[in-house]
Amino acid sequence: MRVLLTGAGGFIGAQVARALLARGAEVHAVVRDRSRAPRLAAIEKELTIHEADLVDPAASARVVFASKPTICVHGAWYAVPGKYLDAPENLTHVAASVQLAQRLVESGCARLVGLGTCFEYDTSLGVPLVETSPTKPRFLYAASKLALHDMLCAYAPLAKIGFAWCRIFYQFGPMEARERLVPHVIDRLLGGGVAETTEGGQIRDFLHVADVGAAIAAVALSDLDGAVNVGSGVPVTVRELVGAIARICDAEDRVRFGAVPYRPSDPMHVCADVTRLASTGFRPRFDLERGLEDTLRARREELA
Repeated sequence: MRVLLTGAGGFIGAQVARALLARGAEVHAVVRDRSRAPRLAAIEKELTIHEADLVDPAASARVVFASKPTICVHGAWYAVPGKYLDAPENLTHVAASVQLAQRLVESGCARLVGLGTCFEYDTSLGVPLVETSPTKPRFLYAASKLALHDMLCAYAPLAKIGFAWCRIFYQFGPMEARERLVPHVIDRLLGGGVAETTEGGQIRDFLHVADVGAAIAAVALSDLDGAVNVGSGVPVTVRELVGAIARICDAEDRVRFGAVPYRPSDPMHVCADVTRLASTGFRPRFDLERGLEDTLRARREELA
């Protein structure tokens, strides 16, 4: 099968590319600038790479025409850490994604898989979130993702294209943006410093990014339609996560729980029900401990 993968140079996208290759797909990877896609370096020769900014309608049409995909996994989005939640670029990407969907239908593509977020849900519910749980996005990013999901759900049956939507929960792993929780704690502890966190009572659903990529590939190559949660289904507190990192680093005396206050907007319980995902046959390779060990190994190699 021929798969068009947008956002292929991203933290998640690069892992989707690896998973699709492992399953025998011919992968056409879209990046804005191949010189700034280091996560693809190890597999670049196995991919057909297209340089394009899909916000440009002509570039979007050109990529679809050149790749003629049977499946598209669409992950390209504005995701600058610290800026993306309320950035106006979210609206631009909704429009660009709708245009891409139309081009795919015109080209005869059989299936479109979009990448959404768990924050489309009402995260105040405090229960495992199923795909039919109420939605209540609190930021423009999640609201834009949900709006795109709703539009494509309505459009897909009219256009006779298969459509699935992966709602991704919390990820971690090698080459994650350094501002995020897991790499921040790792860098503080490996550097001999102190990691300051909240009390750590927040419950989260963490999944190693390689497993996230494999899960998305499993959905893409399945016949599931509609929303599919991509997570571990295992509730873990932030205190347990940070404590595991400290234990692996032999630095349990250098964590200061409670040094940072809870953010008022931070939900206390976000965990997935992954029954639909499991129906594809997907099973994670990493549990939390092994996933953190892999992440630390990769970071030590980078620093060396």
